[in-house]
Amino acid sequence: MSLYEPADGLLGTHVTWHDVELQMQRVLGTTAKFGENRQICDIGDMKGFMSKIAMIQADWIPRFDTENAQNLPDRIAVKMSSELSLYNFSTLVSSETWDIEKMKSMTSLVKELHNREVDMYRIIMREKPACPTVNVLSLEAFTELSPLKAYIISEYIPNLHHVGMNDCISIEEIWAVVDGIAAFSAMGESMSEDEKKKSTIGEIYIEEAVKYFFDDQSPDNMRKNLIMILGVAYEEKVEEAMDIFDLYCGSSEIQKNYSRVSAFLGHSPVLMHSDIWPSNLLFSLSSENKLEFKALIDFQTASLSSPGLDVGCLTVTCLSKKDRRTVQSEILDRYYKSFVKSLKTPNSIPYTREQLEDSYELCFPASVILMLPFILSFSVKLGENINEESVEKMAGLIEDLVTVHNSNLSKFPGFFKNL
Repeated sequence: MSLYEPADGLLGTHVTWHDVELQMQRVLGTTAKFGENRQICDIGDMKGFMSKIAMIQADWIPRFDTENAQNLPDRIAVKMSSELSLYNFSTLVSSETWDIEKMKSMTSLVKELHNREVDMYRIIMREKPACPTVNVLSLEAFTELSPLKAYIISEYIPNLHHVGMNDCISIEEIWAVVDGIAAFSAMGESMSEDEKKKSTIGEIYIEEAVKYFFDDQSPDNMRKNLIMILGVAYEEKVEEAMDIFDLYCGSSEIQKNYSRVSAFLGHSPVLMHSDIWPSNLLFSLSSENKLEFKALIDFQTASLSSPGLDVGCLTVTCLSKKDRRTVQSEILDRYYKSFVKSLKTPNSIPYTREQLEDSYELCFPASVILMLPFILSFSVKLGENINEESVEKMAGLIEDLVTVHNSNLSKFPGFFKNL
């Protein structure tokens, strides 16, 4: 039995209806049971790669007349740690699915990341940062006694509006996210050193992400797919961008430099979410048809790094080409002010506004390399239904990757000196 083979539990995992029902009875202090009309829906398809996420409609049935099932949550979200989605993920970055040996090698990492997320949620529940997150009901980590069952149960947020990986979020709608991720980062300054070590992946996130997902080669078929979507007029620019992909994916020295980027810029590492993209940002729609930021989720890859990592991932995955270029300085200003405002000890600021900008410039190419393969793959799946704004978004990322990388070679020669 393993995490990468389908089991007979919920959504093919080892977690069962009985497991979830028992946890809910314990947490809610009830003897009510799930009814025959209970329902389950997969709400995590292509929104995460190390878990299966279910929405459960409980259909509570009270066992005693004194119980009022109407006071119990009708719907809950259950995130179950699993490798099943990695099979789908592997097709995004390779022409073939990963083999059994590759999946086995990922198992310990998947378990480690889940347990870190459990720890991070406990810290969030204690520190209550000014960043919206889901209301967690139960946290179950992997243990020696439970090597195949680990999950997080939370209240289900209704009326969510899905934002696709290839979609863009307007400047008006992004400010709340900027404030939220800055506040989350500031929470790290209140964590103990032991908590940082236990609850984050440390400073090696970019290095490890490139190594695990791309080995020493850039993703297969990117050149062909980019030219197919952007047109042959972009062929030369695509080749320039792919040369940069090959450089970063093939250079262990660059990858290691990203594991010490904070020291390179002269500031202490800070807490990063590290995986800012639309599926980890929950939105609803207002009566004016505007996005409202409801929650930041998925803390499996929380790390210690330089602040440009989260800001870079945000601008790469969420903004249009025009908005990213137009408001870069304003985004950095807003993020820095929100970070400082959220510190519980505001006299101890780990980096300056100038260092934030340097960090953003250094981390931007890494953010593109980590995120563009997914934006491209989602776009390829849309086929002829892809809209012009999405095409323009990818074109802008290709252009800016080349521009920023070349600028970094001049501005930060020490970062690339051993190439």
